[in-house]
Amino acid sequence: YSRDLRKSEQDNRFGERGRVSDLKPKERASDDNILKVPESKIHADNMFKVPEAKDPVHSNNILEISAKAEGKTSEDKKIKEPESEVVSACEADKTNNQALNSPVDHEKCIREFVSGNRLGDDLKTWLNDQGSSIPSVETLVFELLMEKEQKNPDPESSWAEPSNYGAALLSLVEDDLYSQMQVLWGIQKYCDKLGFPKLNDEYLVQSMYRAMYKYDLAGDDAFAEWKEDESDEHTEGKLKAVIQTVDWYAWLEEEEEDDEEDYEE
Repeated sequence: YSRDLRKSEQDNRFGERGRVSDLKPKERASDDNILKVPESKIHADNMFKVPEAKDPVHSNNILEISAKAEGKTSEDKKIKEPESEVVSACEADKTNNQALNSPVDHEKCIREFVSGNRLGDDLKTWLNDQGSSIPSVETLVFELLMEKEQKNPDPESSWAEPSNYGAALLSLVEDDLYSQMQVLWGIQKYCDKLGFPKLNDEYLVQSMYRAMYKYDLAGDDAFAEWKEDESDEHTEGKLKAVIQTVDWYAWLEEEEEDDEEDYEE
């Protein structure tokens, strides 16, 4: 009885607050929401979904030229048309210049010259009409000698007579020192090809040089310049030619001294 009395007194002292049930934690208002999807579906439909594509602003312009671009292209074409005309003109000029600067084919002229179909004044007239197709005098002389005199050299050089090839050659070298030197270079090259032979107790190159002097195809000054020449393109056979023409140059010097004495008198 006394235990029940003390308990009754305690219940009266603490009231309802003293109950054990009052010591339990209150339930939280959001307990029901823990790990739950909210009832509101503001974004629910968008979860893990590809958003709908908006209308493409430039979709109609893909790989299409706008009217403004077309206008610009037309203007570019108008600008480029004159440029293309200029380029075409330049290419035409370039082609013409290449044609003018291209090497002339002298073979036809050489073949006709050495053929013997024309001689004397007839050959002279024909040759003077060939213009730029005429090769160098050195080439003409060398090709003529290799064609006509290779197997049977003529020390007297009858080929140089006016009635044969002399008149035509004289028309090319008269009053032209360098062209006269080319005559001598052509003979030098020819004799070098033959091995500088000796015919009738005289070197072929010397007898031919004397004949060039006789037919006025090479004068004193031309011989002097030929002897002093040291150009690389004419070194082949030059030393032998100088050695084999010693007597000829000695005669030229004597002739020159005699002329000076006659002039002084």
